[in-house]
Amino acid sequence: MKSLAELNHLVNEVLLIEEFNKADLQGFHAAKEADHLDTYHGDPEDICSAFSMNDGWQETSVKIHIPADGVIHNSLEDVPELSIPGLFYRRPLEVIKNAFREASAEQFHFTPFEEHYCPTPDAHPEHIYSKIYSSRVMIDEHDRIRSKPREDGCTLETVVATIMLWSDSTHLASFGTASLWPIYLFLGNQSKYVCGKPSSFAAHHLAYIPKVEWNSWMLCQVLF
Repeated sequence: MKSLAELNHLVNEVLLIEEFNKADLQGFHAAKEADHLDTYHGDPEDICSAFSMNDGWQETSVKIHIPADGVIHNSLEDVPELSIPGLFYRRPLEVIKNAFREASAEQFHFTPFEEHYCPTPDAHPEHIYSKIYSSRVMIDEHDRIRSKPREDGCTLETVVATIMLWSDSTHLASFGTASLWPIYLFLGNQSKYVCGKPSSFAAHHLAYIPKVEWNSWMLCQVLF
């Protein structure tokens, strides 16, 4: 599945260099090593270092209610809770601020507008809906924000930052089963043609949802 150029790189620049110890490959089995990577939980300090506080990352735990089949509770407060640690997140406002400081923000659309299509001079114009910053909702919100009285004599321009949130499990490699479950934040002020390019780095990481390894012992600890 690899290209010939990558195969040459593996042989000439990895296997044949003096620092490479071929004895380390004795007993090597790709599926076994991939399983080791999938089941490796890592050093907690190493994991925390990947989410630096200097970048605005914070760690917290969340509690979820555990329903039981055939059990009726008088209120939500009576339902047993399971505490899930290890949720890393960044405050949405800080993520938005950082996005507006990037060079790509120079191409953001801060003033919404409408697009219309008129096939013939006598035809009724048709409103084209293709971008968030040409939608009726953003235009109305833009007008509402700008019509509010300013406080403390502020003369800065007021704009609407449109937020799009996405979340889906992401595989970390083309082999094995290791994955993460991130939450991404996109700015709708950015053109979809730019936002869709991986090279534009338009996806801003907002949070990482921990994966829960559920078993009957954990259920008994919560319910009883």
